[in-house]
Amino acid sequence: MSLTYENLLIEPYELLHLQELTIRKKMNEHTRLVFKGMVSEEWKDRYVEVTDRDTSIEVWQKDEDGNKSPLFKGIPLSVEVQVVRGVYTLQVEAISHTYRMDITKRTRTFQNVKMTLPDLLKELDQHYPGLDVIDEGTGGAKIAKVAVQYQETDWAFLRRLASRFHTSLMPAAQFDSPKFYFGVFEHGNSIDLDNTRYTIRKNMAPFMYFTENDTLNVNESDFIIYEIETDQVMELGHHITFRGRSLYVTEAYTELVGGIVKHQYVLSLHRGLRQKTYYNPLIAGSSLLGRILSVHGSHVRVQLDCDEQQEEEEALWLLYQSPYIAEGQTGWYVMPEVGDPVAVYFPTQNEEEAYATGAPRLDNQITGTNQLNKPDHKIFRTPYGKEIRLTPDSISISSKEGEVFIRLSGDEGIQIIGSQQVRMSAGGNISLKAGKKITLSADSQLLLEGGGGTFKLDGQAKMSGSEVKAN
Repeated sequence: MSLTYENLLIEPYELLHLQELTIRKKMNEHTRLVFKGMVSEEWKDRYVEVTDRDTSIEVWQKDEDGNKSPLFKGIPLSVEVQVVRGVYTLQVEAISHTYRMDITKRTRTFQNVKMTLPDLLKELDQHYPGLDVIDEGTGGAKIAKVAVQYQETDWAFLRRLASRFHTSLMPAAQFDSPKFYFGVFEHGNSIDLDNTRYTIRKNMAPFMYFTENDTLNVNESDFIIYEIETDQVMELGHHITFRGRSLYVTEAYTELVGGIVKHQYVLSLHRGLRQKTYYNPLIAGSSLLGRILSVHGSHVRVQLDCDEQQEEEEALWLLYQSPYIAEGQTGWYVMPEVGDPVAVYFPTQNEEEAYATGAPRLDNQITGTNQLNKPDHKIFRTPYGKEIRLTPDSISISSKEGEVFIRLSGDEGIQIIGSQQVRMSAGGNISLKAGKKITLSADSQLLLEGGGGTFKLDGQAKMSGSEVKAN
């Protein structure tokens, strides 16, 4: 028995006559509702005034026994009333509650590759009261790879995350809060629908993609699709036996045609539900700033500024890119210190290829301890007081500022200063030559040794050797 518009109930609106109605349900997309109906003059403006962002819009279908089945629950996107020759027509466009997750764009990272989907979803719960996500796609597996949400809504991010598992998000639009399945939920018992009109087609695009880009062994027949029409109400993921095949609802359309309610469904084989992995193109070429948590070898762990908190032991080890490092043992190896600013760079849209690199200096104040106020001075300095400094007229190598250093100056010559000992050693010869004079001085003693002979100055001049000659 076909159902008519009289079998449909739309809340919170009282319609004199329902003229048009369309409900579209599709995997990875929010469920959408559009309807148009006549209203009384009393409500011609009031419906526009009282409908706000939190108004709950519901569509129910009643069967011949009076039993109600929810077809849609959501929030309004637009509401308008048209007045033509005294006839008041209300038109409303609404969307499922999952849309609340597709409004605010966020940037954050999930570096703990050992976390599961429920662990990740805890970060989202605080933003959406009543959020309910049922994991039907991961089997409790860990996310295994770093996940970066970059200028994405939570819905877009989770949809992309689902593609890593080659599955989809499946919104459940019959609830009054955001609810969806991460993966394909197989509803209830299988329904046999052999006696119904249908259209059959084959979707070749995904078959060709998986044949060329995936290890999955697929056949063309896996992507056969049926389109059927029935009076039965079914949800996405509903299991159906049709023409000897085990199929699943991937799209559902409810439409009021000539006053009759029609339900159309798109059915696919389970293997045909497989989704290709896709990425966020916005992240390619971008950088996220942060600070170093720890350093090991040529890798670092990072606390990014976009993340409220990052446990060090859960942070991902990222390769730190020095200005130049060759494939062998040559190059420039200078690792940052804990607490140093760092940038995590994403060269491609695949966040797994990210690496760390130096970040712009954040402290630009010129203070007594800030030595970065002379652009013509080139300084290489460690936190331990070791420094190489190149100025326009000198080169200095310092181990302890003012106490242990070597300075090569164009004006003052060469200075070698040590607060403790200065030793010069050579396997061959050491030559000292001066154009004018060489001065050797010591506070207590000056000793020259060589070939078994000595010459000592310690207030007295003493010479010793196997043979001493003096003129």
